Amino acid sequence: MNYFRQLVIAVLHPGNGAGSALDRTNGIAVFLFAILPGLSPNFNSFILLGSMVSGLYCLARARFPLKLSKSDRVVAICMTIYPVVMIVSIFVNPPFSEELDWIFRLLPFFSIWLILPRMRQSPDGRLVSLFILGAGLGMIVTFLFSLLQVLFLMPRAEAGTSNAALLGVIGILFGGVALLNIQSPKSMEQKIAILGYAAGLGCALLSGTRSAWLVIPVQLVIFLWYFPKHRFQFSLRSLAITGSVLLLGLLALGSDQVVYRVRELQDNLSALESAHGDITSLSARVALYKGALSAITKDPLTGYGPQNRMTAVLAEVPEGIRQQLPYSHVHNGFLTAGIDAGLVGIAALSLLLLTPVIAAWKKEPGPSRDLAMALALLLTSSYIITGSFGIMFNQKALDPIFAYMVALICADRGSTRFAPVVRS
Repeated sequence: MNYFRQLVIAVLHPGNGAGSALDRTNGIAVFLFAILPGLSPNFNSFILLGSMVSGLYCLARARFPLKLSKSDRVVAICMTIYPVVMIVSIFVNPPFSEELDWIFRLLPFFSIWLILPRMRQSPDGRLVSLFILGAGLGMIVTFLFSLLQVLFLMPRAEAGTSNAALLGVIGILFGGVALLNIQSPKSMEQKIAILGYAAGLGCALLSGTRSAWLVIPVQLVIFLWYFPKHRFQFSLRSLAITGSVLLLGLLALGSDQVVYRVRELQDNLSALESAHGDITSLSARVALYKGALSAITKDPLTGYGPQNRMTAVLAEVPEGIRQQLPYSHVHNGFLTAGIDAGLVGIAALSLLLLTPVIAAWKKEPGPSRDLAMALALLLTSSYIITGSFGIMFNQKALDPIFAYMVALICADRGSTRFAPVVRS
């Protein structure tokens, strides 16, 4: 308990001089943002919106300057291109419907201009280490919530997200982020890192999100690149034993869900090959993919606008199965962008997905540049892989998470060494 008392002090009372008031609110916002995604994603939207309003107020009152570096501006512009392209596509593709609602959904991608100058009021490295620790703690609590759901309430865990697929994305991403804290010299933070990663994998398994499972081997490659570059203060023997026990535990808890989802995929594949024409999850997605590709080839330049997305796709789907596809999205982020804004939309989306890597690559060479690159690769790979088979953007939880993490990656200049959150 002594560690957690010190953690509260470190978050609420950083004690670093004149900028401590802004630093304290930054730290609280970042810490909560990392903890909450699997428990209540709506709060992430509120935190981002509050940070944007606060940043605008502070800039208007000249409490700190806008003062973005050249590399910051490159990242901010790359991120801004996507929402601008989507807003243009709304107004060049009638009929119009709920334009203000669609524009409001795109606000997170403009946020970096307002929240990055505020994040810079905190010392380099502090917010990143807080975020990584918060991700571990959040995943542990989210996993316990998910486990209770699977044991007593539902076949696929959702935790507080109300969507099993969303939990899978959040679990695999934030679990991977949590493991980066294994480099902390604090033994408690190392334990939270290992438990947080195991909990994130557990959330992905219990959610039954097969696309999230595909991220696991990619994350292992990222870890194999990152970890050998740094010395860590832990016992490899202890890590191997702990990891083996946790892995066996996860396999025991999630085996039923994994077997069920694999068998379901096999049944869907069999139905896809049969002549009966039964509509399954897989055949519905194939029909949507074909419809989207057909629609894009008919209007590859401007697309149809996000407000006309599903109307355009369903118009290309055979009439006999059209009524059996009650989906609100295409289950592929790249096809969705193509429907919304044509080939320009796909290019803008690809650039958006690269912004975390650009932000990390543009940093000053230094001890934290590798950490930033690891964060960037975890973020980009999670969104590309899961978004190629399900949800990517245009979502109340995933949009703020992506935008906030890009700003966080930019905030650290790159020259500081990783430091534990609790230092005493």
